Amino acid sequence: MRLTLEFANADDAAYALAASPGFARDGICFAACGSGLYGSGDGGASWRKLRTSSELVTTAVAVSPAFAQDRSVFAAVKGGILRSSDDGETWFTAAFPAPPPVFSSLVVSPDFERDGFLLAASMEDGVFSSTDRGARWQPWNFGLFDLNVLCIALSPAWIEDETVYAGTETGLYCSTNGGRAWRHTGFPAECAPALCIVCIEEGDARETRLIVGTEQHGLMASCDNGETWDRLAAAAISGAVNQLHAGRRGDDSLMMHALVEDGIMRSDDAGKTWIKALRMDGTPTAMLPLADRILLGIGGRGLAFLPNR
Repeated sequence: MRLTLEFANADDAAYALAASPGFARDGICFAACGSGLYGSGDGGASWRKLRTSSELVTTAVAVSPAFAQDRSVFAAVKGGILRSSDDGETWFTAAFPAPPPVFSSLVVSPDFERDGFLLAASMEDGVFSSTDRGARWQPWNFGLFDLNVLCIALSPAWIEDETVYAGTETGLYCSTNGGRAWRHTGFPAECAPALCIVCIEEGDARETRLIVGTEQHGLMASCDNGETWDRLAAAAISGAVNQLHAGRRGDDSLMMHALVEDGIMRSDDAGKTWIKALRMDGTPTAMLPLADRILLGIGGRGLAFLPNR
């Protein structure tokens, strides 16, 4: 495992990673780090610090699903969200009123080319939305009684159902109108906080299944929109799950990855069984599974790739 970006500061870390939808072709990816935002145009072999309007800690990054056409990238720093429409060469800042929010997650609508919709999760200030491609933002917290939002995820059928989930310090919330109003799900309070979420579609009917990573109870799963929950793969994953990713192979089977305290776990059967894909001595802070490799952030060290097999 060779580092392709080495941190100068031992306290530095990668908090979030994102790649162009056409990564296999264009090799473009981004890393939100404690020392700023980095970009690569050669598949992660080399990195450069992007000239943003701020050198603050960058906590989240997201890429437009229509990146090939609009070249749009978004990054969160303390008190603002940056947007670029030229691969990160130039940036515009959407500032937020004091006290400045600390953002934990950014998501972009899969229909972004048409609706220009984004959501941003923050600690202490709840969820913000933008309907004009990140130029302006407004809080959408009606019914969201816990404003410490750690993660957000869109339904696989977002374009039809406008369903979004927010993981908080005290549990999991759901909105069925694009985040304008929220309700608490049946997520068990003793399993909170909800650190990460994936929404997957299973079976011929493409039924939605929620999988949530927790701090002390591994993975929790729900097949009824969050009303009831079961522990998932307790024998394999028992502690903190800090990030979750799901993606389909060419044969339509679902592969999942979970970032745990000592490495990466992988499931080849939609989360039913898990194996250790990587065990490491350092602290993994972020991961991004790609077609043939995984981009991995290692606390205090930098970024590296490992095979995704």
